[in-house]
Amino acid sequence: MTEAPDDHAVEEELRMAFGRAIGFTLAALLLLLGGGILLILAAAAFFRFMFGG
Repeated sequence: MTEAPDDHAVEEELRMAFGRAIGFTLAALLLLLGGGILLILAAAAFFRFMFGG
């Protein structure tokens, strides 16, 4: 016979899944915002070079 799953193990798996989802979301936001800031800085440098500022 198989044993019933331990409630603590199920809770731990669920907690780990939520942790991964939150971590992935934070990483995606950080990369998105960082990429946006990098794009703004690159555009500012480009236009400063183009218009001789």
